Amino acid sequence: MAKLSLLEKNFSITNSGMYKVITILGIPFKFDRTKFYQKKYSSLTIKNDKIVIENFNGSSYGCNPKYIVEEIIKRKLPFELVWIVKDVAQEMEHNNFPSQVRLVSRSSREALKELSSAKLWIDNQRKVYYLKRGLAKKQGQYYIQTWHGSLGIKKLDADVRAFDLNTGWIYMAKKDSSMIDYFISNSKFEDNIVAKALWYDKEISEFGHPRNDIFFKDNSSIREKVLSYFNIPKSKKILLYVPSFRDNGDMSWYSLNYQKVLETLAKKWRGDWVCISRLHPRAKKFAQDLLKNEIPNVVDGSFYPDIQELLVASDAAITDYSSCIFDFMLGRKPGFIFATDIEDYNTERGFYYPLESTPFPVAVNNEQLANNILNFDNEKYQKDIDKFLADKGCMEDGHASERVVDLIEKIMKDEV
Repeated sequence: MAKLSLLEKNFSITNSGMYKVITILGIPFKFDRTKFYQKKYSSLTIKNDKIVIENFNGSSYGCNPKYIVEEIIKRKLPFELVWIVKDVAQEMEHNNFPSQVRLVSRSSREALKELSSAKLWIDNQRKVYYLKRGLAKKQGQYYIQTWHGSLGIKKLDADVRAFDLNTGWIYMAKKDSSMIDYFISNSKFEDNIVAKALWYDKEISEFGHPRNDIFFKDNSSIREKVLSYFNIPKSKKILLYVPSFRDNGDMSWYSLNYQKVLETLAKKWRGDWVCISRLHPRAKKFAQDLLKNEIPNVVDGSFYPDIQELLVASDAAITDYSSCIFDFMLGRKPGFIFATDIEDYNTERGFYYPLESTPFPVAVNNEQLANNILNFDNEKYQKDIDKFLADKGCMEDGHASERVVDLIEKIMKDEV
């Protein structure tokens, strides 16, 4: 370990929430760093044609925000589209974004400048990162929150016992909710969860999730795109494995026997199968370590920008607690639950309803998973999907993006 210099031992600058902490000779001095924002950016004029978009804390072009932007571009609307990302250079190199979208770095002061001068914000995750840096929503600005889950089983925010200890985060989360003007939902179930768990007391827009419109369209070109990206032959069938993350950082639950599962799928449905393994954004940094042995017929999809494209390109899917499986069901293809730590997870995070009440066969070990695949009853599965969607009051119909952009047009014209 490198030795600290005399300066480093006696002087340091760190960020702590809304404060910048300068420590001199062991004595900390706190300065409210939001004052800088308020002085520099709060007086900026709002540009009535500017929309600033972000996907899951600076992730790439995907989820609900992507499909809203696609509809805006399709309509050739005269809006300035600014997307906040973690790494502008990397995104430009990969060419994931359409030319109509301008990219800005999340960690830059430019991001705060863009947000403070935009008429509309679109996000699927809380803006706590910016609130800590002093972001304040002004009169004349609007905020559409689409969230990033769908009929999710995992408890959220106010419903999670572990969050009770983090009063600072709760304060920021409530502040974020107070700024939201329109919360997009796809079901009566989500309406109820949002109101209670996310501290949201305004009207909820039951439009459907824009990212799910993809399941109601011809997806042949998307499958070809995914196959080409991973260099998978057209003759192969695809299993998508999408495990979630654990709040405590435990990685021991990654115990899927890839080869056994692929062999079982081939036995059940014939053909040669390939698995695309995609970790949660909070866990994808571990992807290379977990797949470092180069398991045959398994590829890492953790950094593919849009999970919806992976979902529609796949012939079957496995997850533990990821809400993506509830998007996947709209494509009516086989889905399975492989959750080795159900009891622990239910204790630490909690479920809104039992996993066993979903259409997906549940397994807690690899042997059970293999049996569930071999005994899969598609006729029962389709009926269970119908019942599940009806019970949750789900209204997905492939037109969510249109509804959201109809709303955006009204916002930008001050007709709301």
